[in-house]
Amino acid sequence: MLRNCYRFNLTNVLRCIPVADTYSFSSQNYGRLYSSSGNIERRRMSTNIIIDTTSETIVLEEGDMKIQCPFIWLRDNCRCHSCYQETAGQKITLLKKLDIDVYPLNVGMHDDQSINVEWSDAHTSKYPLKLLKDVKFPASINPLDGLDLRYWGSEMTRDKIPTFSFHDVMSDESWLYSWLESLHTHGICILNGLGDHAGNLTRLADWVTHPRMTCHGSDFAVKATSEATDLAYTGYPLELHTDLSYYSYGPGVQLLHCIQDSVNGGLSEFADGFKVAYDLKRDDPETFEILSTVPVANVYEGIHSVSKTKYLLRAWKPIIRMSNSDHVENVVFAYSQQDTCMSVEVKDVKKVYKAMKTFLDSLYSRNNLISLKLQPGEAIIVNNTRVLHGRTAFEAGGPIQRHLQGLFLDWDEIYSRMRGMSGK
Repeated sequence: MLRNCYRFNLTNVLRCIPVADTYSFSSQNYGRLYSSSGNIERRRMSTNIIIDTTSETIVLEEGDMKIQCPFIWLRDNCRCHSCYQETAGQKITLLKKLDIDVYPLNVGMHDDQSINVEWSDAHTSKYPLKLLKDVKFPASINPLDGLDLRYWGSEMTRDKIPTFSFHDVMSDESWLYSWLESLHTHGICILNGLGDHAGNLTRLADWVTHPRMTCHGSDFAVKATSEATDLAYTGYPLELHTDLSYYSYGPGVQLLHCIQDSVNGGLSEFADGFKVAYDLKRDDPETFEILSTVPVANVYEGIHSVSKTKYLLRAWKPIIRMSNSDHVENVVFAYSQQDTCMSVEVKDVKKVYKAMKTFLDSLYSRNNLISLKLQPGEAIIVNNTRVLHGRTAFEAGGPIQRHLQGLFLDWDEIYSRMRGMSGK
């Protein structure tokens, strides 16, 4: 039950002494509505602001909308020049000097669009109503609100894979956003019209953000060679895998541009690791438990393409990583690059191998695997934390040499670009 509730008009200032439960006042502003005739009607709308000292919040009410802003959060998010560096977008206020028991002494409407708050720590803040109306407690922890994941199996035939034009994506940010949104949702996309110029993939990466630098450099050419430092640079078949599993923080997205394809073999294969993980969680919980809890070591060594120094990369990670909310967050699997050392007792070694083979068999099942032949000028883009890719063997010494140009991007950079385009 609310007690000591006072209401003031727009010109009044509310003085709050934190002894009673609730104080409130309202302002009048005008909304713009359209009548059936198309004429603009201006209607008076009431913004009610309540100071609730019990929950230590300022409550904003307007129609059916109700927003609660904790005192400490409001004080911490003051955007005046002494609390916030606008050009840097960072707080100047030091946490060690922040009074977590701060409370408002005076609250008043500055105009129809903002309120002033005088705080118990002798500071005065001004808050735009728009800032307060955009507040969500709890906020969504999804990278971008409103974007879902859609899992797929073998029904994702070539004609159903989201496909975009390189020209459209490079010339229009709305197409760029649509492409990145599809990549987030499905984990796989095709881009056509890149031609045979190896630098076009780098142009695309620079338009999104910048390539992820790895031990292979900022980009790399996948060609068969007699002195291969990776199985990818041979004509051998590659089992389904994720790339750079030996990095503790692996790249989020892989892009492969087909410059030239071999005549015989080299069929590209893909499977949705998230779908298979959820299937195993439902149908084979024992296997899922091993895959999601036992760290597996992946290793890679060689000479760095830029520094020309020797490196040895090793990372221990479970094949399936779950989030705190019990959702599949990451799939990391590259059997050919697994180290000899294992994190389990001797009696459990065979169980780990059995779980890995069950996982691989599920990926290759006719319900999950998709295969396609990349055409010159096309690029395949996959979520490297979700979609596993591989290829069939091809004739390495044939008259036409297979040439793919590749690079990596990070999801942090991609989501940042998307937020910049959408204003989120």
